[in-house]
Amino acid sequence: MPANLTPEYKAAEQEYRQARDPSEKLACLERMLSLIPKHKGTEKMQADLKRRIAKLRDGLQKKSGRKGFAIKVEPEGAAQVVLIGPPNSGK
Repeated sequence: MPANLTPEYKAAEQEYRQARDPSEKLACLERMLSLIPKHKGTEKMQADLKRRIAKLRDGLQKKSGRKGFAIKVEPEGAAQVVLIGPPNSGK
C-alpha cells in the first residue's frame, strides 16, 4: 500500500539522515513520527520509527550509567564446596 508521504515528512527524514548527535536524531525521529500520515499504509513505518526512538532513548540513558572501575579477582587453586541439608531440598 502506498504511504503518500508529505514533503514536510521527507524534509524531516533528510534532517534525520544528516544528524550526527543522538539527541539530534531523537528530535528528528519524534518530528518524523508527528508528521507521518496515520493510516493503514504507514503502520509499519510508524512502528519502525517508534522502535528507533526507543532504541535511541535507551542508548542515551545507558551512556550516563556507571563510570567506576571493576575489581577483578583471578581464580587460582582448587576449590571444594559442600552443601548440607535434607535430601530433595533443592541444594
